[in-house]
Amino acid sequence: MLPDWLPLVALADTCSTDLLALAAASAGVEFAAGTGPATLERMAAAGCFEPLDAGAPGVRRLRPEVREEMLAEIDSTAPGVAGALKGLLAAGLAKPAAGLGPQLAKWAFDAGSWADLVAVWLSYPPGDLLADPGARAIFASAPTELRASMPGLTFSAALSSAYDPEAGRVDLDRMVGHLIRDGLTLHAQWARKETPEARVVGGTLWMLAQATIPESVEDPLLEGPTATYRELGRVIRDASLTGGAVTARALTLFHSISSLVALLRADWSRARREGELAMILSDKCGFPGFLAALAVAASSAASGSTQYAGIADRFLAQHAAHGCAVGAWIEPAFHLVRADAAIRELDRERAVNHLRLHSTEGSFTRWFNVGPMQAMVLGTAAILWDYPERGLAEFDSIVAESGHELEHAKPWRLLLLRARAELLLSLGAVNRAEQIIRDLLASGDDSVSAVPAAWFHLCAGDFARAVAKADEGIYELKISLADRAFLYAVKSAALHQAGAAEELVGSAATAACVVCEQASTLVPFAALPSGARSYLLAEHARHHGATDCFLTRALRRGAFDDLRHNVVPSRVLVRLTRREEVLLPLLATAATVQEIANQQYVSVNTVRKQVVALREKLGAASRADLIRRANELGLLKHPAKSGRPS
Repeated sequence: MLPDWLPLVALADTCSTDLLALAAASAGVEFAAGTGPATLERMAAAGCFEPLDAGAPGVRRLRPEVREEMLAEIDSTAPGVAGALKGLLAAGLAKPAAGLGPQLAKWAFDAGSWADLVAVWLSYPPGDLLADPGARAIFASAPTELRASMPGLTFSAALSSAYDPEAGRVDLDRMVGHLIRDGLTLHAQWARKETPEARVVGGTLWMLAQATIPESVEDPLLEGPTATYRELGRVIRDASLTGGAVTARALTLFHSISSLVALLRADWSRARREGELAMILSDKCGFPGFLAALAVAASSAASGSTQYAGIADRFLAQHAAHGCAVGAWIEPAFHLVRADAAIRELDRERAVNHLRLHSTEGSFTRWFNVGPMQAMVLGTAAILWDYPERGLAEFDSIVAESGHELEHAKPWRLLLLRARAELLLSLGAVNRAEQIIRDLLASGDDSVSAVPAAWFHLCAGDFARAVAKADEGIYELKISLADRAFLYAVKSAALHQAGAAEELVGSAATAACVVCEQASTLVPFAALPSGARSYLLAEHARHHGATDCFLTRALRRGAFDDLRHNVVPSRVLVRLTRREEVLLPLLATAATVQEIANQQYVSVNTVRKQVVALREKLGAASRADLIRRANELGLLKHPAKSGRPS
């Protein structure tokens, strides 16, 4: 005998055990777990179903005449079809069941209830909803006026419009473009929206739009979206005090976009903090949680705080365990992060592969300029494996194409300057690197300048200053673990080069090994001059006193075998006096000695004596040769053409 509530299944497209449980719940009947298959078998025996479709195995559909009979029975009751639909929706939202999301979306649409559609979106995995063509079309069709009053529909419409069913993937660029457009046109007046929930979602979309519109170029620190962030924080706080409802999904979106905005500002600590909050709140497979994981991973890679990248990896692995569709959609966004992780492990093949995949699949990042990060990752790879000359050319090309100029590229400027200085040091171009390092030191940010400054003194042969600079940076509170490991490695190399006692060298090398393990990176040792690196790797185990330390395990698996060994010896470091620093650029122009003397308010003989001194210092035979040598040594910030000055 079939139950009385069974006709309710006629309101669905297909029949399943989950639907049976939902129909029973909407009728106020407890449906015992495990009885679903038996009920389906009795219905099949009673002739309720069409023959099974070979193209859709296991999918049960009512025969048309059976459906009509059941619908007529529902219509004859007091609630009618409309009441039955309302009950099914309420039951499905009260206790979501896997696979029913698309059906609930269609019921909500048929009932003309966009509020219920938003509730369906918040209650069911977007992967399930977007995989169904009917549900996807419903969410994509949300009218403008409804997206304005219910900002949650903006997000569902953006994802639905950007989903590519053939590839089974979301076009992130198209999705974010939709969010930005709606943020600008529909949510700029977010503070006037009726509910705290609408204000939080609408304000978050406006904040994203503020951070990505062309005007943000004139606002490199993104003060506009930062002010919106603070206002939204007050809305959330006030809502919690007054009992206003702000759902976990809305808070996840807020923290996720806040993390992305912080990443754009190069505010690494805030990017990680906001991203972690979003991942904690994203208990389901929601897209904002994965965006937050991307922001956390990217900020960790850019800042060298590698331990935070593990948080994002664990989040992704947790969802990968159940084949999460949303995780697969955003996976291409992680290629640069994966490349950076491979570089830290000295896995050249994997690093090169992820860099290649970023080039082929990275078009989604048009809304977010990842040029600076790409340049830095490529720069490190070039230092370790490729010819730094080619790496420097690629670095400069990427920086230029991404619209950054190193003199004005806030907030990435210091990181880009550091990366370029390190490339120059690996080339042995210490004079050119010194000018950049002076700028870094003048910024007052020791967390960025400490490593290149200590490395510079090591390459220039000033080992005492290399040790002193490394010691200064090691105890800098803001410095990352990876950079602290780098400073210990530089210190051990400088002590070795200076002929210090083996105990001192071994102590520094041991500290470098320990901190390298904490930071999960081998780069600090790999980037050292090859002679010092070979010695430290050969001797560290004896100093370390451990049979299975981090470096020993890396050596055993051949991590250091593929590094480039033809490190260019450091060129002579030329120190110019202040007068010579002023005179040299003038000599690179068409000005005569008399004209230069007039400009400097000195005699011609004084200028001639200074020119002779400069030629002797640089080993140049003529003024033209002097300018050529100055260009080679990087003593001219804007290199002049070689040959006779013109």
